Amino acid sequence: MTGYVCPDCGVDILIFEKTLKISDVLYNKGLELAKIRDLSGSIESLTKSIQFNKNNFYARNLLGLVYFEVGKAADALKQWIMSASLLREGNPAVRYIEEMQMTPGLLDDYNDAINMYNKALGYIYQKSDDLAIIQLKKALELSPSFIDAMNLLAFCHLIKGEKQMASVLVEKVLELDINNPTTLNYYNVIFPEKKKLSLKEVREPDLLVSGTVFNGFFDELKRKKLISNNFFMVEALSFVVGVVCTIALLFLTYIPGRVADANAEINTLTAALTSAEDSLSRTIYDSGQRIAQLELELSDALDNYARIQSVMGMADQEQRVELAWSEIRAGNHLEAAQIFSLIDPIGMDDITFRSFEEGMEIAFRAASSEAYNDGWGLFNDGDFVAARNLLNISYQFAAQDAPHLGGIFFYLGRIAEEEGDMNLAIENFRRVVEDFPQAGVSGMANQRLANLGG
Repeated sequence: MTGYVCPDCGVDILIFEKTLKISDVLYNKGLELAKIRDLSGSIESLTKSIQFNKNNFYARNLLGLVYFEVGKAADALKQWIMSASLLREGNPAVRYIEEMQMTPGLLDDYNDAINMYNKALGYIYQKSDDLAIIQLKKALELSPSFIDAMNLLAFCHLIKGEKQMASVLVEKVLELDINNPTTLNYYNVIFPEKKKLSLKEVREPDLLVSGTVFNGFFDELKRKKLISNNFFMVEALSFVVGVVCTIALLFLTYIPGRVADANAEINTLTAALTSAEDSLSRTIYDSGQRIAQLELELSDALDNYARIQSVMGMADQEQRVELAWSEIRAGNHLEAAQIFSLIDPIGMDDITFRSFEEGMEIAFRAASSEAYNDGWGLFNDGDFVAARNLLNISYQFAAQDAPHLGGIFFYLGRIAEEEGDMNLAIENFRRVVEDFPQAGVSGMANQRLANLGG
């Protein structure tokens, strides 16, 4: 059955109306799934909604919020940018974009988390599960709701036989996304006899959308459905829309030139948006393909893990030493130091052990010095939390004769002083004066102690 055909674009109006209706129904489904925390199902429905109507900015807004909720900030921003290009006035997507831009370093953190996730995938293929776990934990520090990273970390614990640690991650993901297919697969492996978790209505926490400053996720969940699910109401609405479209077509036949220009502009914009969508999706695409392959290999990996571990032995030690040296050659001394710190030298042959000792000394000294310099710079910039983390890392890898040891404790004392913890500040300054009297900062530490009455 066909209806009126547009004389300019040749589109069947009745089919066009039904396409819009299907898009709205899929949006309604995505909205309901998001309300019960079935975020994977919501993403699927909202993606289909947009496929039927690329101009459905309601679906784009909600899809962006769901993406953000699962730690995919780049995909979220892409949807909001496209939504804002369709409608700016009164569109909450504009506010979401502005609030992301007003949060310093937010996108950088998410991009760094994705890079660490990709690096962890590489380590897993190299059978370096411990190194993969380090990268994934770092990724989750930057993006706590990064569900793909939590799933991959659970996978790492599973292939190491650490079901208890994997179960904590699996249950955390299921609190965020109750029907995540990857997580449910892991859940069945960990709890083969346990009944699947029941669906729970989502509750609004104090900080919404993964702890960010805006409340868009639950605001969007409160939005009313675009159309009713009542069949007769839908048909009545369709009839009214058909009448309106018919009248509009009768009018538009008198201004075909303007319609043609508008269609050309829409086609240009659609092409530009499609190009932007492809470009922004490229970063995540490879990761999705690779994790899908890992999921297929999970059962075999669990069965074969013990056998693989038993034959790795000396070759595994040599590979890790060589991997650490490759990080040194690339200038990544902190990564190299972390790799060396995980290597057990027991049983190494003489050549490998000498390479291990030489590389570890180089990596530890360089990593300690670089972390100290970066921590000192961050302290001067007022970023005390990041500065303290780097100074602690510097101390972790510092040699006993490191010239900056006194500086580490001096700036840890300065950070404590700035944060109002005077007892800790006095403790650090006193350590500089007593343990490192020759350090260049010893005099300043002594003056700080006097000022604090220590």
